[in-house]
Amino acid sequence: MYTNGFDGIAFTLTSKALSTSEQTWQMITATALVVSYFSGPLLNFGDFSRYGKSMQHIRRGNRWGLPFNFLLFSVVTVVIVSGTRSLFGKMITDPIETVSLVGNDLAVAIGLLTMITATIGINIVANFVSPAFDFSNCAPQKITFRVGGMIAAVGSVLLTPWNLFQSPELIHYTLDVLGAFIGPLFGILLVDFYLIKRGKVVVDDLFNATPAGRYWYRGGFNPKAIAALLPSVAIGVLIGFVPAMHEIASFSWFIGVALGGGSYRWLAREDREEAATARYMAQVAVQKE
Repeated sequence: MYTNGFDGIAFTLTSKALSTSEQTWQMITATALVVSYFSGPLLNFGDFSRYGKSMQHIRRGNRWGLPFNFLLFSVVTVVIVSGTRSLFGKMITDPIETVSLVGNDLAVAIGLLTMITATIGINIVANFVSPAFDFSNCAPQKITFRVGGMIAAVGSVLLTPWNLFQSPELIHYTLDVLGAFIGPLFGILLVDFYLIKRGKVVVDDLFNATPAGRYWYRGGFNPKAIAALLPSVAIGVLIGFVPAMHEIASFSWFIGVALGGGSYRWLAREDREEAATARYMAQVAVQKE
């Protein structure tokens, strides 16, 4: 900004002219991909909200950490990338390459420190905390949060995610498949809590891993949720790999939420909270006799 001035900054980063309808569609598609990108932390939001002192603190954190923070850094990114065109003669999207061309040791040091801090921050939120809890929940007696985090860290290296950035098309497919898997899970959780359970949770039974617990279902698994999940995921993945459906593949998360939630709502229509409570109390009474 200091070198280019405001005249060297443009918010149009493409050389191709798009009509208003094309611009609108591209923005909607980009928004859908961003939702798919954040679908992981969205599904595991409880891993972070558990540390909130109150709902007021959680809402405040969401307000400043998501829309404000995301919009601020998006604008900064666009300004920097736009400035590289007039400053270096080409548009550079790689921040490391941009920093290396600055030619000022102090600026390079600050830039590298910023990228390291940002990389650590985003990886702790998206790739460490949630997987650490997930692995720990698989075997709480043997796997601690720290061990679960180490498993996730080693696994992330073995997956070589840096290879994804070699191909924008591969990144697109990855987000589509991610949304296809996580969308149905999110839809099922929403429907189960708000429509089936009516927002009521028996906290003690959440920690009751025996057939007497309300959430034991069948062998510790909810067969109706699984029956809604599998075909919804299959349809979402199919959409992502069928060329004729490429235009709607970016909306795999939204499609998955609708399919998973709708399917589970129909399959669990007889498990509404009132009926389920009556059956559970009758079962408890029989066991006591």
